Amino acid sequence: MQMSSVGLALRALVAAGLLAPLLALAQGTVQHLSGTLSVQRPDGAVRLLAERSEVFVGDVIATERDSYAQVRFTDGGQVTLRPSTQVRIEGYGYDERRPEGDNFAMQLFKGGLRSITGLIGKRTSNRGAYRLVTSTATIGIRGTDYSAIDIPAPAAGESLPAGSPPPGVYVTVADGQIAFISGGVEQLVGIGQVAFSGNINLPPQLIPPPPNLPRVSPPPSFGQTLKPTSINAGTNTECVVQ
Repeated sequence: MQMSSVGLALRALVAAGLLAPLLALAQGTVQHLSGTLSVQRPDGAVRLLAERSEVFVGDVIATERDSYAQVRFTDGGQVTLRPSTQVRIEGYGYDERRPEGDNFAMQLFKGGLRSITGLIGKRTSNRGAYRLVTSTATIGIRGTDYSAIDIPAPAAGESLPAGSPPPGVYVTVADGQIAFISGGVEQLVGIGQVAFSGNINLPPQLIPPPPNLPRVSPPPSFGQTLKPTSINAGTNTECVVQ
């Protein structure tokens, strides 16, 4: 039986050792899901995701109301999305043989997330290997159990809920240190400190802890459907946008 041109091409790729990299294009996999998770691909296609679905650079991932989802990346990092959250994977690079090429970039449009960092940014001297972009500031990891909360300004004719902090991005650190960058100024935030950025063009400030900041808190049953894998490369990071 004559082999097709596609079959011959695949055989050539296997022989050259090039097929595996072409097939291993996914940057992450949906590890746990409770509710509805969708993705918009860079070509505009929208589809629903399930546990073990793959995600890629350029994907915009969104959870619906009352839904939680956890994505595990190839470097061992994990990102858990709370209800009504939307993020985009802006960039990702991980090769266990080349730590100098590590990079992770994600943009948080709305909602909130909790992240357990993986090997990216931990095994290289590149301080910019990891970044999370929010509405008024960029967060870089320096070591690393932190939370970030984005309180948006109310729409015209509306007001913030009673007791809500002023609009802007707040960061707090429970362990290690982060770099909070806004207005071209990098503010280091350490354990027990709180920093605030109210405008992307103004420097952040260290402030007293404000009351009533929201938290990411998945239900206790979330993540129990699959057994965790063996890689554990980092500590907790948390980010919330109301």
